[in-house]
Amino acid sequence: MKNSKYHFLPVDTVVLGYMFVTLIYMLFGVSRLSHIWSHIEVRLLLSVVIFAFAVTDSTKARNNKFYFFIRNFYPLLILTYFYKETGYLNNILFNYFDSYFVWVEQTLWGLQPSIEFSKHFPQKWFSEIMNFSYFFYYLLTIGIGLVAYFWNRANMQKIIFVIAGSFLIYYLFFALFPVKGPQFFFHGADAKTVDSWFFSKLVKIAQGIGETQTGAFPSSHVGMSIIFLLLTYKYLRKTFWIILLPVILLWFATVYIKAHYLIDVVGGFISAPLVYWASVKLFRFLKHT
Repeated sequence: MKNSKYHFLPVDTVVLGYMFVTLIYMLFGVSRLSHIWSHIEVRLLLSVVIFAFAVTDSTKARNNKFYFFIRNFYPLLILTYFYKETGYLNNILFNYFDSYFVWVEQTLWGLQPSIEFSKHFPQKWFSEIMNFSYFFYYLLTIGIGLVAYFWNRANMQKIIFVIAGSFLIYYLFFALFPVKGPQFFFHGADAKTVDSWFFSKLVKIAQGIGETQTGAFPSSHVGMSIIFLLLTYKYLRKTFWIILLPVILLWFATVYIKAHYLIDVVGGFISAPLVYWASVKLFRFLKHT
């Protein structure tokens, strides 16, 4: 978006739009929320930062490597905050739907895959592979952006937009339709995961920092990993072949470590092409606005 005074990137517009929509949603559900001002303050601060970027954006500013990097990468750096915030927003309209998902799992499969999978494969070496592939997902969001920064600068803004925009679409869904996932819904032995060595500990640390009781359906781990494959196959082909096997293993790992129900994985496969298509279309529209 361009005019004589401001230069908004497409990703600026989608971040501002997301903050505005979720702010309206907060105000709608203010009676069920506490400490709303801290969330409003974050939106005001980020809005000021984005407008500052839009005002200062120029050829000279873009030649400053630090400015150029932060200008383009800030949407990826704030995604963890917005994900955790979905746990704050997700019970405004509905309470958790997990009991229905457990019923669907039992009806479809005759068992609970998120419980039975790890029971049938309790070996530490298998758990380590599953936890490695799950942890690998945390590296993809920034990692693919960095690869684009160094090896496909021409399409970097589109790649970052599709990643950030797709995440935000999933976050809106999580805020509206809350599902905890097996690790939070089940209790005792049913909620316990198989410990392994290095990577199971890393996953627990990462979940402690960024996980919250929301976002199980559809699985954004599965949906976003498919979007990562689509992006890398089109723009970063060597990276596609590097991440392909860990991504495939990730689809199994989400159920194995009880982050998701199996139906969440199905939802991730169905939603991924739709979310990718919407993000690409939105980028093209905003790019030419």
